[in-house]
Parts: sequence; C-alpha cells; structure tokens
Amino acid sequence: MSQGKEKDHGSFLGKTIGDVVAGFIAGAGVAPIISAVDRALAENASGKATLGASFKTSMKELAAAPGAFLKSPQFLWIWLVYGGTYATANACTTICTRTDTDIAIPKLMSTFLVNTSTCIAKDRAFAQIYGASNAPKVIPNAAYGAWLVRDVGSMGVFFTLPPIVGRKIADATGSEKSGYYAAQMGLPLVFQTIFTPLHLLGYDITNNPNNTFAQRIQFLKKDYFKNVGMRCVRQAPPWSFGTIANTEMRAKFHNILG
Repeated sequence: MSQGKEKDHGSFLGKTIGDVVAGFIAGAGVAPIISAVDRALAENASGKATLGASFKTSMKELAAAPGAFLKSPQFLWIWLVYGGTYATANACTTICTRTDTDIAIPKLMSTFLVNTSTCIAKDRAFAQIYGASNAPKVIPNAAYGAWLVRDVGSMGVFFTLPPIVGRKIADATGSEKSGYYAAQMGLPLVFQTIFTPLHLLGYDITNNPNNTFAQRIQFLKKDYFKNVGMRCVRQAPPWSFGTIANTEMRAKFHNILG
C-alpha cells in the first residue's frame, strides 16, 4: 500500500472512530434528562406516579447516587438509543463523503433503522419496568405499531425537514447557521402535538389492552398539554441541543483524529 493510500486509510479510520466517540459522548450528555422524562411518562400512563413526582424521583436518584443512576437500565437504554443514532448519522456522513454518495437517503434510512429499533426496544423495556402491574407480559403488536408510526414521523421531521426549513429561514434572516439552528430547535417541539399521543397510545394499549376506542381517546385527552410539555422537554436535548453538540464534537474529533 502506498504512503498516500495508507494516510487516506488512517484518516478514514480516525474519522470513523471520532464519529462513534462523538456520538456516544453526545448521547451520554442528553440521556439523564430524557430517561427521567420517559420514566415519568411511563409511570404516569400506568398510574404508578404523576409526571412531576416521577421526574423528581429520577433527579433525586441522579443527585444522591450518580454512579448507580448511570448504570441503571433507565439511563443505559436512552444512552444506547441516542448514542447509537448520533454515531450512525456521523459514520454515514463520513462514508458518503468518502464515496462521493448523495447523503440524503442513506442517512435517513440508517438513522431510521438504528433509532427505531433501539427506541422500540427501549419502549418495550420501560413498559415492562414502569407499566401497570397487571399489564400483559407480552407487548401487543398494536403498541409496537403506534411507536413505529411515531418514529417514522419523528425521523422525517428531525433529520429531513430542518435543512429544508432552515434554508427558508436563512433566506429571511441572511444567516444560514441561525436558520439551521432555529429549524433544528423548533421543529421537534412543534410536532410533539402529534407524536405525544402516539407515544402514549402505545403505553395505553399495553397497560389496558381491552380499552375501547372511546376510552383511549379519554386517556389521551387526560393531561394532554402536560404530556406534550413534558415531551417538549424531552425532545429539546436530543434533537436540538444534542444534535448540535454532536455536530460540533464530530468536527473537533475529525480535526484531531482525521
């Protein structure tokens, strides 16, 4: 192998390592808040605790015994979901750049597969850990369906729309960077009005498999705005601040390792 090819190979390997490291550091940064919110939503849906009480419990556990919290399933599941998603997005970008491939479809498909599979596995685990004591041990297929629709929509909104909307905002503001940041922070929050009911529907199907359609509507209407607000708190870290932090760290690791 020629010296030029060796250097190119080393640069690609270094960048790929940087992609994974940056992704999982960013994932660890957002996981505590997200895990507390997801636990609160699951426990509120099952009736085990209110949103506020559950969230406070998680924060107290984090403050009192951070080591135990960081080793708990609550934290590790969320770290896997978002660390894996960021790392996949980073590595896909690097590979597509190296192979001169249009990134749109590969990035959407790879992040969708990783995020959806890990997120649904996480939802299943949270439903079993924090769900109703009389809930069935096997998660109904309809619950998986609700979570899948949520994730398909989420990935389209969070990864595909921000660059498009960001350019429109940039046309008005004159700043491409501010346009991207505004779209990346705003869109995930606006769409929680739609995605929150889908998230909670999966829990209700699991906790109350025999509920009628009318009962499910009543369940979704209960605490609707509180749940949407909590989901907005949840979405800001991974899809707004976390995505931006991941992008910045990826660039720094590429400079160091590439």
